[in-house]
Amino acid sequence: MHHLNTAPIVWAVLASLCLSPIGFTRAADFDPVVAHSVFVTAEDYPAKLKRLIELERQALALIEDEPLKLASIGAAILDIYPASQTGQFAMQRYYAHVEASAPLATHVEQLDIIQRAMLASGDGGAETPYRVMTIYDAQIYARSIDHSPVGSIYQTAALNSLIYLMITRPAEARLRQVFFDVSHILSGLKPADHAKAEKAPVENGDGDQTPHPWAVIRVLASDMDTAAQTAIGAFLARNQQYDNALSWLKVASRTGNILANTLLARIYASLANDSDEDEEQEEFRELSLENYLHAIALGSADSMYSLAGLYLSDFYGEENRQAAIPLLEQAGALGHADSYLYLAYLYNTGQAVTANRTSAIDFFEKASALGSARAIIAYARFLMADHAKGNPARESPILDQLKTLAQEDHAEAMIMLGNFFARGVVARRSNRAAIRWYRKAIATGTEDPDIVNEVAWTLTVSDVPGLKRARYAHRLMERLMTESEEANARPEYLDTWAATYAARGKFGRAIEIQNQAINIARAQSRKDVIGILQDHLDQFKNQQSITEPAP
Repeated sequence: MHHLNTAPIVWAVLASLCLSPIGFTRAADFDPVVAHSVFVTAEDYPAKLKRLIELERQALALIEDEPLKLASIGAAILDIYPASQTGQFAMQRYYAHVEASAPLATHVEQLDIIQRAMLASGDGGAETPYRVMTIYDAQIYARSIDHSPVGSIYQTAALNSLIYLMITRPAEARLRQVFFDVSHILSGLKPADHAKAEKAPVENGDGDQTPHPWAVIRVLASDMDTAAQTAIGAFLARNQQYDNALSWLKVASRTGNILANTLLARIYASLANDSDEDEEQEEFRELSLENYLHAIALGSADSMYSLAGLYLSDFYGEENRQAAIPLLEQAGALGHADSYLYLAYLYNTGQAVTANRTSAIDFFEKASALGSARAIIAYARFLMADHAKGNPARESPILDQLKTLAQEDHAEAMIMLGNFFARGVVARRSNRAAIRWYRKAIATGTEDPDIVNEVAWTLTVSDVPGLKRARYAHRLMERLMTESEEANARPEYLDTWAATYAARGKFGRAIEIQNQAINIARAQSRKDVIGILQDHLDQFKNQQSITEPAP
C-alpha cells in the first residue's frame, strides 16, 4: 500500500499554530515604511533591536542547510519587526521546504513589498544608499536576487551616520558595491550597555546621546561582525598601526570578507617594500600574494589589477612579469576599464609585450566601451597622438562617446571634441566646430585651471590655419592668473600667459612673465620644463611669438 508522507503537512500545521498573526498580515495592509518608523521610535527599541539582530544572525546561519528550524525563528523575527527581510525570507524558505503554497505566497508578496520600499529609499550608491533595518536584511536582499555577499565594511560619513558597504558577486559578472544606510542602529546599540566597549565615547559633544559611530562599530566588532572588524582594521592601517590592523583583518578574513583580504594583501606588500631583511621580505610577499589570490578567487577585478601591477613592477621577480597579462585580460572581461587601459598602454609602448598598435587600439576601444570617462579621454588622446605620427584613425565610436560625456558637462571631453574637429581626426575638419567646443569647455570648467590653460595654449600657438584666437586666449589667462595665487606657482600656466602677451606683440611683458616662470621652475627642480621655458624666452627676446603643433 502506498503511504502518504505527512511530515510536510504536520510541520506546516505546527508552524501555523506558533506564528504570530503578523506573519499573515494581508499585503494590502502592510506598509514597511510605517513599520520601520514604529519600530525605531518605540521606547523599548534598543532591547528589541538587540534581540532582532541575534535572531536574524541565527536565521542566516540556518537558511541554507536547516530550513525546518526557520519556522520558530522566522516567526519570532516578524513578531518583533514585521518588515524584516530576513524574517520574511526565512519563512519563505521554510514554507517552500514543507510545500505549503498559501503561506509561502504571503511571505513572497510581503518580501516583495519590503524590497520595493527599500529600492524607493535610494539607489544603492554612496550618496543615496538603501535604507534597511539591519545588515542581515542587506545580505538577504543580495541572496534574493541571486548575488553572493563576499565582503563588507562600515563607513562613517558623519557623526550620526553609519553606512554598510556590501560587496556582492552576481553570476559571471564583476563584483558589485551596494551601500545601505543603517544609521538608525546608532541609537539602539548603546556602548554603555555593552561591557566590551566601555572605553568608547557615548556622547557626540552637543548633548546628543546618540553614540559615536565608532563606538557602535566597536560593539559590533566584538560580536564578530566582519564588516566592523574590517572597518577597524582599515582605520588602523590608514594610521600605519599595522600590527593591530593585521590582527583585526585576519579575523575578518576567516569569514570570507574579500575587503579584509585586499587590505591584508596591500599591507603585506607595503611591509615587504619597507623590510631590509631578505627572508622577511619573501615572507611578506608570499602573504600578500596569498591574500590577493584569495580575493581574486572571489572575483575581485581590483585585486587582479593590483596584483598585475606588482608583477609588472617585478615585485615577484622579472621572470613572473608575464603573469600580469592574463590577470589584466580577466579583469577587463569583468568590466574593469583600467585593466584594459593598462593593456592598451603596454601594447602601445611595448612594455612587457611586443609593441602592437592594433592591439593597443583594440584594448583602448574595449576600455572606452565600458563607459569609463577616463578610458574615453585616454583613447581620444591616443588617437590625437597617433594622428600626429601620420597614422589614419580607423572607424570608431569615440566621437559619440565624447559627445555623451559632453552632455554630462565633461569639460575635458569638450576639449577633445574641439581637438578632433581642429585636426580632422575621426571628424570632418572645422575650425568653427572646434572653437565652439573649446568655448563650451571653458563655460563648463572655468574653475579648473587645467581646462583654461589647455584651451588658451591651443588658441594661442596652434599651427592649424585659422584656429588661433589670441585675444580670447589672453582674456582667459589674464583672468586666471590675476585671480589665482596657485596658478601663479605653476610654470606651465605662466608660460601660456607669457605666450598670450607675445601673440599680441607685447614682448616686454612676455619676457617678464617668462623669467618668472623659469625662476619658479628652478626653485621647484622642474627639469622637465626648464629647457622648454628657456627656448620660449629666447623667442620672445627675438620678438617672435610661438607657433607649434597644437592641439
